[in-house]
Amino acid sequence: AFKTIPEVDISPDGTRVAYVVTWIDTAKDEYRSTIHIAPTERGATVEFTRGPTRDSAPRWSDDGTQLAFLSDREGGERQLYVMSARGGEPRRLTSMPSHAGPGSWSPDGTRIAFSARVWLDPPPDDAGARERWKQRPRHVTKAQYKTDGEGYTFDGRSHLFIVDIATGETTQLTDGDFDDAAESWSPDGRQIAFSRTRGGRSEYSSRDICVVDVTTRAARRITETVGRATSPTWSPDGTMIACYGYDAQDPGLGDPMVRVWTVPSRGGQPRRLTERYDRGAMLLPVATDTPGPMWSRDNASVTFIAGDHGNAHLVRAVISDGSTSVVVGGERQVTFASGAPGSGIAFAAGDLAAPSDLYVTAWDGTRERRLTQLNKEVLTQLAPVHGERRTFTNPHGGTLEGWLFMPAERRGASPLLVDIHGGPQSFTGNVFSLSYFYRYVLASRGWVVLALNPTGSNSYGREFAYGIRAKWGEHDLAEHLAAVDQLVAAGIADPDRLAVAGYSYGGFMTSWAIGHTDRFKAAVVGAPVTNQESFFGTSDIGMWFAPWEMGGDITGARETFRRLSPVNYVDKVTTPTLILHGEADERCPIGQAEELFAGLVAAGKVPTELVRYPGGSHMFIAQGRPSHRVDFNRRVVDWVTRHASRD
Repeated sequence: AFKTIPEVDISPDGTRVAYVVTWIDTAKDEYRSTIHIAPTERGATVEFTRGPTRDSAPRWSDDGTQLAFLSDREGGERQLYVMSARGGEPRRLTSMPSHAGPGSWSPDGTRIAFSARVWLDPPPDDAGARERWKQRPRHVTKAQYKTDGEGYTFDGRSHLFIVDIATGETTQLTDGDFDDAAESWSPDGRQIAFSRTRGGRSEYSSRDICVVDVTTRAARRITETVGRATSPTWSPDGTMIACYGYDAQDPGLGDPMVRVWTVPSRGGQPRRLTERYDRGAMLLPVATDTPGPMWSRDNASVTFIAGDHGNAHLVRAVISDGSTSVVVGGERQVTFASGAPGSGIAFAAGDLAAPSDLYVTAWDGTRERRLTQLNKEVLTQLAPVHGERRTFTNPHGGTLEGWLFMPAERRGASPLLVDIHGGPQSFTGNVFSLSYFYRYVLASRGWVVLALNPTGSNSYGREFAYGIRAKWGEHDLAEHLAAVDQLVAAGIADPDRLAVAGYSYGGFMTSWAIGHTDRFKAAVVGAPVTNQESFFGTSDIGMWFAPWEMGGDITGARETFRRLSPVNYVDKVTTPTLILHGEADERCPIGQAEELFAGLVAAGKVPTELVRYPGGSHMFIAQGRPSHRVDFNRRVVDWVTRHASRD
């Protein structure tokens, strides 16, 4: 099975890197992860932990003698453990009733701060009473009451805690009717900066940066205008805090342009540091899990990950003037990075040839070294597939970029799968995608797969990303079809063997495409939006995301909501359609798939099937049960092969 590196942490002196390796236990249909330590110069890598399940989130103490990490090795919730950097047995630090978050060491190494959920109505200890507690009536008072991958969230709040390393005594640091996360110690150890929600009845993750005094527990807000501010980090001299955020604290959700901001740590006017940089910083799926901007030792710059033309690079912004430069570039996507200011940077990255490996570089980006080749053996067992970037003429003017996946040796025009990415402000690029492994399977069987970055895609600047608002499908379908025509004209694609597939927004686009063209012989719709009106009311983000994308609220733009709903065009569909959806999807709820399925069956024109994945969240194709992910990919291959191949 493939292995990936989701997290890395470089030691303060830059000589060692702790990193997490995740893989699949096929016998148990579960994930496993262990922590490894690699020297940045010479020496052997060692497996630092070997828990029975999942160890994650390694964090070095400031003196480099200890490593804290999360583990569920004793069953139940994830807890914080600490272990000597020389090895030995880990010591459990916390016994929280809910999962503990990653640890953040105090500068003197005596305490660790972390976040954890606090129940408003704690569950009983008795097993029978706990089962009854699970079935209690759910009283909802705020619009944001559930989250994809977590379920209902209205019955608890996330707050900050501090655990004493020597005694294990845990103290709650913050409280109130809001969620606190993404903590960062001040250099003197007296304060902690963190991200706090406002807790309004109709708000969605409207976060501000706050600072709490560790002794008095008094908290103060230092940002107000930074949109959904998160992941604060202190400058080494303690005078400034950098964070990520959007241009404004807008109630709408969907803007892909994440900026780097700075603000005086005592409070004052925030500054949009990357205002002139027309690319967005990359956040993790859970924004507050994203490591904050990395300060240089002299307080002169910060480094962060940003998307650019299908890549994800490490970019450095100068504090004095906001100028930017690429520190780590290349045809690849950096997914996680950790810096030892003045010494070096460790990062995980993938490219078209390998999904995930560990690299180190000097602080200025020179002397890069690759420390792992995790999947070398399994990659040699795969049939050779060629991936390449290709430029297409845009029917709306200018050009578009896309990626082609083809057999290493191609003969004549091939069947073509148009594979549409999600978002819509996500993007395809230079990475070996395990979530969409069907691309490589199909290419190994003689297919060509096109993954285009149409208007609306991130990594091409603000204007390009904003160009799809209130134009879903109407604008970008023409771009996909134009790219297909160019591949047909080049003798690469067979016009009589075309298929289309997509997930999330790609699922919307696939549903839209088959209702507006009969060119495709097969379609696979994954976790779509098919009815904008019902999506508004049932998605965990619908009340905020739909108005931003549709260009107005549901009352003022109802005609747009209806016009851009694929379910209203099911009577025009002539393409055999397979629908795949996780049953626990809160982002694009499974009702969206059910509406499309029922509509197509009622229309009675095409073969239509629906596959439901129990317990599957919106991200199940990346993080869900391994057997479900395998099944998903197999079904895509089987469906398009059956309906769009001549074989």
